[in-house]
Amino acid sequence: MPIPPTNMSGPAFPSMFTSGIQALNRSNRMLAQSSERLATGLRINRGSDDPAGLIASEHLRGRLESISSESRALGRSNMSLAIEDGVLSAANQSVGDLRSMVVQSANAGGLTDSELGAISSSAGEIIQGLSQSAAQYGSDVLSGISIERQIGTDPGTGDPIFETLTMSDLPALMESDPESAQALIDEASSVITTRQAEIGAEQRANESMQRAMEEQQVNIARAESTIRDTDYAREASESVRASILGKASILVLQIGQERAGAVLDLIQ
Repeated sequence: MPIPPTNMSGPAFPSMFTSGIQALNRSNRMLAQSSERLATGLRINRGSDDPAGLIASEHLRGRLESISSESRALGRSNMSLAIEDGVLSAANQSVGDLRSMVVQSANAGGLTDSELGAISSSAGEIIQGLSQSAAQYGSDVLSGISIERQIGTDPGTGDPIFETLTMSDLPALMESDPESAQALIDEASSVITTRQAEIGAEQRANESMQRAMEEQQVNIARAESTIRDTDYAREASESVRASILGKASILVLQIGQERAGAVLDLIQ
């Protein structure tokens, strides 16, 4: 009995092989992608993984870096303010010492000229030390300490004539004009205290801004991580799924080979 012709190029066998090979290639790509994501910890490793997600992620990273830079700048500013506050605290203590010297000079009934000169000399050294400290740490608040003292009237107009007194005039004023010396000390204390209050307000404002920025950083980092980082539970599941599909594809190919071999045996 003649064997009926068998069409080996028919749709059954080629479609099985083609489907099996396509499924195997697809599962290999899935497995490679899942393995890469699990290894790197990133869902997006290149632009082709998620073009829109990559753009959004890079935008968030840019914002995160910008906020980090601003936060660091505020931190440096607070450190500079803390240094200036320390200088001013020391200056305020020195002003307190000068105040005591002014009071002592004003009550000079029992003091000798040499004792008064020693007090004046000590005051000059304190003032020089204050100026040097202010210049060293970049604080110019002491240079703005001054008062006006009337020294007469204009003969033509009768308007009062004033002179400006600064901290450098204090040693001489302690002997010649204790009242003006006291007024200059009061002005110095007021100027220093006011600047310290301003520094405190700036520091609190900076700290408040830093806290707000830290909260922004957390939220932005969380959003960026959601877009870019690997979901390990999902990728582990995808890896297992790809492995199973790969094994199934290999089984399909094996079945196809067996059927093709059986048909060839019949033909022969």
